Amino acid sequence: MGFLTNLFSSKKKRKRPSASTAPKPKVKREVVKRKISCHELQVGMTVIELDRPWTDLPVMFQELTIKTDEEIQLLQKYCQHVFIDYESFKIQREQQIATLRRQIRYKTKAASAKKVSKSLKKELPKAKKAFDNSNKHIHQVMQQVQKDGSIDIDSSKKLVSECVTSILSNPSAMFWMTKIKDQDEYTAEHCLRVGILAIAFGRHLQLAPEELELLGLCGMLHDVGKMKVPNSILNKEGPLTDDEFDIVKEHTVLGYVFLKEHGGIAEQVCTAAYNHHESLVGDGYPRKIDAAYLSLYDRIIAIVDSYDAMTSDRCYRKGMSADKATSILYKETKHRYDEYLVKEFIKMVGVYPVGSFVQLNNGFYAIVLSANPESKLSPVVEIITDENQKPLKRKIAVDLSKGKKYKGIVLQIAKSASDTEINIDMNDFIQQHIAA
Repeated sequence: MGFLTNLFSSKKKRKRPSASTAPKPKVKREVVKRKISCHELQVGMTVIELDRPWTDLPVMFQELTIKTDEEIQLLQKYCQHVFIDYESFKIQREQQIATLRRQIRYKTKAASAKKVSKSLKKELPKAKKAFDNSNKHIHQVMQQVQKDGSIDIDSSKKLVSECVTSILSNPSAMFWMTKIKDQDEYTAEHCLRVGILAIAFGRHLQLAPEELELLGLCGMLHDVGKMKVPNSILNKEGPLTDDEFDIVKEHTVLGYVFLKEHGGIAEQVCTAAYNHHESLVGDGYPRKIDAAYLSLYDRIIAIVDSYDAMTSDRCYRKGMSADKATSILYKETKHRYDEYLVKEFIKMVGVYPVGSFVQLNNGFYAIVLSANPESKLSPVVEIITDENQKPLKRKIAVDLSKGKKYKGIVLQIAKSASDTEINIDMNDFIQQHIAA
């Protein structure tokens, strides 16, 4: 009885929760209504008001959360502008990035230098074929855009799919392909490289294959509007005047309009062309929109576009090394670029990206074959020239984390080297590897 008495008496003594500890009632979220033009509609937006009665549209409810491109096209057919629930759209964008954060990162295991070299050599012929076909196609696309012609979007999708297959098999091979550069063909080849790098980044983020294909298409077509900008301005060697820069900035609008009018192209691809020069704080171009309007695809293409532009030769400057480019990207986080995505991009490319050139402490030059997950400053490299850049008769794959010595010196990387520092034709270099 003593136990039961104590049990019941203890229950009687329990106090009801005070006002400070009691669960607080849920506060209803405030609906922030914002007017936008129908050509700004995106998947994920909730339309709460139209510029005409809802009964004029063939929809069941007087509110529509957009899930497909077809719903966007329906609204564009009937309306000039709509009102969206801006706050819910902003939350949805934040949740998209938060979901990526929760995904399990790739856990790569270090492989021997011999295995890395063998795996790369196996994938190089397939990657080269996919790259060459895509390179030929993107040049045709640019020519058609310039002539206001029709582009073969089905071929674009097929070739992007081949690039995705190669990258999922061995991303290093396609990374090598991005080192093939012709300054005179910058716009077309830049688009292809951005597509490839975007797919590789999407793989790192563990996006689904269909998302990788969409992302690759975003990259391949993001700069088509530049074909509408006069070559005299695009290829000007000196600094642009304010008026000339205003014309260059129009390429985002021109690209978007071309892709939209072409038809059959996913909305994400069109908006990536429109938004890849916008910033998170609303001071980008062409529209100075804020972060909520920038999709995951927009944010990824903005990062990859800038990275490739900085590391490539242009008519008015030489390309910079990869480590300097990633440093600039990082400094611009929270302002222009998404901080989380930039950090993940830097993790993917590493301190010394696959396909980049480095100079070793013995003066010899090497190309990076793969990163070492547990030793980021000591990747697997292939030594390709001596200190005078004379090609070696026998290329040597070395895992720098193993403390390999050359004439008593433990080999280490002395510095990164930009693509123009080394006198190598990357196309010939890759062909030699395939033929070897």
